[in-house]
Amino acid sequence: MRLETAQIRMRPATGTEASTREQAILARIETLPGLRHVVIGRNLAGSWEAGDYTLDLRFDPAPSCSAGPDAGLAAALDGMAEVDRVVYSPIAHGLRAPHLRQGIWRTLMFRVRPEAPDWRVRGLEQDLLRMPEYMPGILNWRLARVLSPGTWTHVWQQEFASADDLLGEYLMHPFHWGHVDRWFDPEFPEWTVQSISHAFCPLATSLIANRSHDELSAR
Repeated sequence: MRLETAQIRMRPATGTEASTREQAILARIETLPGLRHVVIGRNLAGSWEAGDYTLDLRFDPAPSCSAGPDAGLAAALDGMAEVDRVVYSPIAHGLRAPHLRQGIWRTLMFRVRPEAPDWRVRGLEQDLLRMPEYMPGILNWRLARVLSPGTWTHVWQQEFASADDLLGEYLMHPFHWGHVDRWFDPEFPEWTVQSISHAFCPLATSLIANRSHDELSAR
């Protein structure tokens, strides 16, 4: 299974075209070869350095493109949107609410500094994965390393029951500020992350649980 996520920045549109963008995006993407699953969500106010929409895609594996994205998605949306897309490989995930419905889906894409030593990157990853221990509002989560070349090195995704759990408990928790923020703040000696894209949008059903189910079914 090839896993991808993307930020979609729409080009200006008016009238009927503007009101049917999501359907138009899906209609183009659904023609891509090997597509197994696609979900689109419109990013909510408070997203930062992100697009207008977040996409989650799963493809059947193909040897010719297993290590990086082809031009299919960008070509499908040519003239409609700009695409910031990554192929990634999960390193850990967790499920508290596999049957989550009508929640919030948050995607943080970030880039670690090229000069950061491996031990420091591993420390960052470990602190991110400790967050659910302290924050029950994180219902499902997945941390991944990016395989494709480009801006980003990691994808950190979480699912919440509501935006309040993300904007309240998650962003304001003492563990966040006392342990995790040091990796993102240039004023700390542990500074490791040099850029981020933070997006969150409505979620109909758990993407992380559905992806895990697909993996088990394929074995």
